[in-house]
Amino acid sequence: MTELRERNSVSAMHTVSRHRLIQLTASLVLLASHASAQPNAAPQTAQDAFANLSARAPDAFYAPPLQVPAKPGALLRSEPLKDVTLPAGVRGWRILYTTTIDDKTPATAVATVFASSDPPAGPRPVILWGHATTGLVQTCMPSLFSSPALGIPALDRAVKSGWVVVATDYAFAEKDGPHPYLIGEGEARSGLDAVRAARQISGLTLDARTAVWGHSQGGHAALWTGIIGPRYAPDVPIVGVAAIAPVANLTNLFTTSARLDKRLGPLVALAYSRFYSGIKFDDAVRPEVLQAAREVASLCSFLPPEHPKRIAQLMASFEGRTFSARAALAARLAENNADGPIAAPVLIAQGLTDVIVPPAVTDAHVSERCAANQRLEHWTFAGTDHSNIVRPGGALDEPLIAWTAARFANEPQASGCARKAF
Repeated sequence: MTELRERNSVSAMHTVSRHRLIQLTASLVLLASHASAQPNAAPQTAQDAFANLSARAPDAFYAPPLQVPAKPGALLRSEPLKDVTLPAGVRGWRILYTTTIDDKTPATAVATVFASSDPPAGPRPVILWGHATTGLVQTCMPSLFSSPALGIPALDRAVKSGWVVVATDYAFAEKDGPHPYLIGEGEARSGLDAVRAARQISGLTLDARTAVWGHSQGGHAALWTGIIGPRYAPDVPIVGVAAIAPVANLTNLFTTSARLDKRLGPLVALAYSRFYSGIKFDDAVRPEVLQAAREVASLCSFLPPEHPKRIAQLMASFEGRTFSARAALAARLAENNADGPIAAPVLIAQGLTDVIVPPAVTDAHVSERCAANQRLEHWTFAGTDHSNIVRPGGALDEPLIAWTAARFANEPQASGCARKAF
């Protein structure tokens, strides 16, 4: 009888574990907002946000021409968005453009561009948006969504303010990926070059001033854009960087969260093995989880629906962490911590019930940057998790718009570090 009770207890624990992993995978659908054309109809859960969402396969638009200019930021192709759902009063385009992963690796990228259907006269300021984790390959990218603005906070407010939003898919050096996932230089270059390319869209006039927003992976990209922007793209003057629940310190984050290691570790291992010669996927991942990790890295976070279900199964199939104890991998993770100086004003926003990017990890990053004399504001939001911090109509919308408007108006940000609770 005792043995039976023990077996039942173990079975129950495994059931709970699987349930929690499924919940985690749903939470890792990091774009839970803008599920419909009603921008203030906030979804209740991540699943609700994707209930009516679909994605198409990449078509001929995504294929680079035979002759690709060597100069990054060249517009290769553009067309108005069609057969998609956008908030009222918003029009859009998709663009194909040139970029680079690093100084030796040319690439192309697709971005979506959103503007008012009735824009004010004159050049318009730009919001560069970095999206959260959607997957590693091109078939997972937001430009393929039936609601391509999904996950961008306060999009309707930004467009009504006369701003143009440029949302990059990040770069692809070869067909279908992987993209430079959590590789700061590559993520940032693809965003900066998206702004350069968007300036070349016929009928759209952009101001040079650019504010950078990003969520989760995109928060990492936003911080790195602030770090390398003056060097890589001095023609894209950055007036402010807003990083929302950013994956800022990779070393601390992957050490702190075994769950995040299991979900995102495979993506990091595959991307790093593609773009760093000293990293091999088979060495970066523990041998006993190699097969599961390779499959996780090939799947999208939410579409098609069978992908997140399979991810949850794979995560439940092994114990412990993804990464092996390899010094080369640890060094590359540390290299991609977003800890460089940023000349522009910086805002870091964090939900206090976030279990994906724990508040303590963000607090530690903020403290480190403040100690390094980085000028920044740190906002915290009570009762807010990783997904709903970017939901439309949420507590972040109004202060984010006001902060960005102040940056476009060249209002000075106070020196030092300021913390504010919402």
